[in-house]
Amino acid sequence: MKKIGILTNQSAYSTHYHFQKIDGLHTLFLPEHGLFAELQDQVSGSSLKYNYGKVKIVNLYGDSESSLYVDEKDLSELDEIIFDIGDVGSRYYTFLTTCFYILQSVHTYHNFSKKRIKIKIHENKNPIGKKIEGTPLENKYSSFVGVETVLHRHGLSIFQLMKYYQHEFDLNVDLAKIDYTNKYKFKENPFLWIPPSPNIPTLETCYAYVGQCLIEGTNLSEGRGTTKPFQIFGSPYINIQDEKLIKELTIYQKENVHLRPLLFMPTFHKYKDQICSGFQMMIKDKNKFDSLLFTIHLLKTLKKFYPENFQFLKGVYEFRSDKSAIELLSGDDIILNYFKDESFKYKSIKDYFNMQESKWKKKIKKFSLLF
Repeated sequence: MKKIGILTNQSAYSTHYHFQKIDGLHTLFLPEHGLFAELQDQVSGSSLKYNYGKVKIVNLYGDSESSLYVDEKDLSELDEIIFDIGDVGSRYYTFLTTCFYILQSVHTYHNFSKKRIKIKIHENKNPIGKKIEGTPLENKYSSFVGVETVLHRHGLSIFQLMKYYQHEFDLNVDLAKIDYTNKYKFKENPFLWIPPSPNIPTLETCYAYVGQCLIEGTNLSEGRGTTKPFQIFGSPYINIQDEKLIKELTIYQKENVHLRPLLFMPTFHKYKDQICSGFQMMIKDKNKFDSLLFTIHLLKTLKKFYPENFQFLKGVYEFRSDKSAIELLSGDDIILNYFKDESFKYKSIKDYFNMQESKWKKKIKKFSLLF
């Protein structure tokens, strides 16, 4: 009997609750946040324990960067690995980076072993569709929150992105797509949204997260510790009665988004138990709203209005300390220069995005036959 490993969590509703019935199941791989999204961001899952009999549990988000990869011993025990896991459509989201790291580990294993490990991928759809945003991540900013060459919002399904990785990085792996539908899947039941991690509570969060994730690289609260993370944001130093500020924040996308001024108190994370003033992002047209352009303009505006208060954070972020969080999340020197250079206008960065997005569309089109 084949020995099978599976990377999954609660975002894959049907497989998650029935994976123990897979014939030959040997290993359960855990992504960041754990099997039931129990853990907050950047919290090691090394202490997580589950009672699944003889099934081996391998945590792929531990205490060090080496824990992100599958080691040779764990691979040598398997004949097949299944990916059945949700995504949110943005390159920062770490589940598909974990998939990529597994591909890399299997590639390395194949290069010195005669044994082949097949990888089967459930074709879970991209929940925010095919729209794309942003620019390709530069190699020097590659990290667990971004694989080089991929745009901020990639517009691909899980299988499509894995096929892209296979060909872009010339990976010696065998990929197969599993198409299946059942009443639990998103496409068949649009009212069912399983939070893949604690701070993606709704589908609408995914649209905001494309840009608002960059707030993690600043001293603003991105709304962790509230009921609407990434849609609520702010800090103690923002003046929500400043009409000039509010007008400036929405000047370029006022038809697609509304900002509701509010006070909030995070129960954890940045500004825990402190009153923050800020806004709730209310997306009016999710098909036209460009979250990334909105957020980079937001950050530049707050930096201009509050030069003594606004800061980009330094220190360790997702196992890297040589680059700041905003560098790793932006992944592009031109975006970083936009924050610094007052003369760098919004139209110029928008034109740059349009150019890079057009290139990405052409690039992924040539892989369409592979999908």
